[in-house]
Amino acid sequence: MKFRRTSAAVLAAAMTLAGCSIANTTASEVALQYGAGPLDSRTFVQCVPTGKREVNDVNDDHYYYPAGQRDFTFSADQGADSAPLTSTTSDSQEITVSGTVKFTLNTSCEKFTDPSGKEWPGGRLQMFHELIASKVDAAPTDGGEQMKEGWKTLLRNYVGAALDRATDNEALKYGWQQLYTDTTSKAKWEKDVLDQLPAILKTLTQGVDLITINSVLLQKPGIQPSLVSGLTDKQAAALRNEAAEVDKQAAVNFPGGLAGYQAYQQQQAINQAIKDGKVQVIPIPQGSPVIVGAK
Repeated sequence: MKFRRTSAAVLAAAMTLAGCSIANTTASEVALQYGAGPLDSRTFVQCVPTGKREVNDVNDDHYYYPAGQRDFTFSADQGADSAPLTSTTSDSQEITVSGTVKFTLNTSCEKFTDPSGKEWPGGRLQMFHELIASKVDAAPTDGGEQMKEGWKTLLRNYVGAALDRATDNEALKYGWQQLYTDTTSKAKWEKDVLDQLPAILKTLTQGVDLITINSVLLQKPGIQPSLVSGLTDKQAAALRNEAAEVDKQAAVNFPGGLAGYQAYQQQQAINQAIKDGKVQVIPIPQGSPVIVGAK
């Protein structure tokens, strides 16, 4: 009888252990632990730091978030976190904006009180999870997994929305051609967007720095095809003007002046046409005019 009771106790212990939850963070992630009994509400328990493995209560859940720098990409490339953004320049031209924002999630678990007076025992990470991430199901519940699809939605709604506003505000300071062809103007536009982005992002997170912006890289903006064509025509016209100016200076110094230079150019054109086989020279007796006939 004693053996039976001991075996039952061991079996019960094994079943309990098998049903336990496990916190298992990698070196590049942290986790939040929440617990609740069958009749209790779910409550925050603790933060789990990087590289930690521990066994927790059977009713506990863990939500994993990235520790360290991450990217938000916005472009037409497959796999980007967002489609390209659009902005309007000072000369009322729409441009498309692609690039990358490097950011770090604020994983501080130090207890704090937010601007509304609410206290967060799990710090800014708990606030981020409960007010933002949990609403779009962004975090995996097992360590070492990829972020859920809701993570991209979260990035678009916060980093993307703030970036869209910042690029719009700053693009209005420049003409489209400055951003498209002038590297100095483009670099300043990029820096101004970086400077403005953190403050705009904080307006979306109740004034708390839940996400830290590290850098912004903006590609050369996309412009309307008609503008590309116009720019090409303008550049071609500039080259023609430069060539005409060269011809003018050459004519001034040519023996015989402008008339002599024009005669020289005409003769060069005829010689080239003969060489290319575009005209036919008919042999005639010596002393007669030369007749040149087109093929």
